[in-house]
Amino acid sequence: MAERTPQEMPTGERPDLVPLTLLVNGDMYTTEAGPMAIFHEVLEQTVPAQQLKGHRIRISTQSGEEIFPDMFIGETAAHFQTHTFHVEATPLREMAEGAANVPWTNLGFDHIAITVADRADAKIFLSEALGMTVVRDDRHQTVLTTGNTAIFCFGTEIAPLSDGLPSRWHHLGFVVDNLEAAYQHLARYAEKRRAERGENTSGTLSSDFMLLERNERWSLYCHYRNGETSLMIQLSEIKPEARGFANPQRFTDQMYDYLSGRYGVRFEEESTSQPEQQS
Repeated sequence: MAERTPQEMPTGERPDLVPLTLLVNGDMYTTEAGPMAIFHEVLEQTVPAQQLKGHRIRISTQSGEEIFPDMFIGETAAHFQTHTFHVEATPLREMAEGAANVPWTNLGFDHIAITVADRADAKIFLSEALGMTVVRDDRHQTVLTTGNTAIFCFGTEIAPLSDGLPSRWHHLGFVVDNLEAAYQHLARYAEKRRAERGENTSGTLSSDFMLLERNERWSLYCHYRNGETSLMIQLSEIKPEARGFANPQRFTDQMYDYLSGRYGVRFEEESTSQPEQQS
């Protein structure tokens, strides 16, 4: 059994800590966390990196109920009436040998997550003024969608994976067609940038390199540093059974395909293609 120093998540006031036991492939880790901590962060802070990095991570209760990495510790423990959770960590190399050479495609924005000063008013504006549909609105976040893309609104309270500063994106969510191949590509890119620029400098990429399971997708999070700013990116592969739209023509018949050809006027090309003037 391994024990780590109890972790507290900032929530604006000191909460009662929740005791936790994590059974990672049979190894036991005990810790304590604030009720507003999420499983993703507690895993990083409690379990050795070699048991998480380069693994698919599936979390469940002892009786098999699925737990997702962005669920909150306090309400999850209370709902399932347990403080013990199983973590299945499956090495990617065993699952997809040779994936480093497999091509992958970024299919575009799936969602953008932003931090706003007034979440209630943002919901009103995005739904009433812009016609988006509210699909979630609780004390944690507000999610609105047009069907093919979504906006996640977070408040300014200090919360997991957020510094609480308004008018910044919380994270940017892309969908890819092969997350394991994307993982291999990003791991090589991060190593290359570290070799070129050093640790924690502008232009570097960092990640826990865990593939985390949600009900409809697998996701990988990374942080790209640009100057003094760190930008969080989420790459997701949608599970086969959750892919597609009930009415795909709603999008394919109305939306613009930016890949259909060259976009916009390029004046510099026009100037170089003009016939020379005779003097």
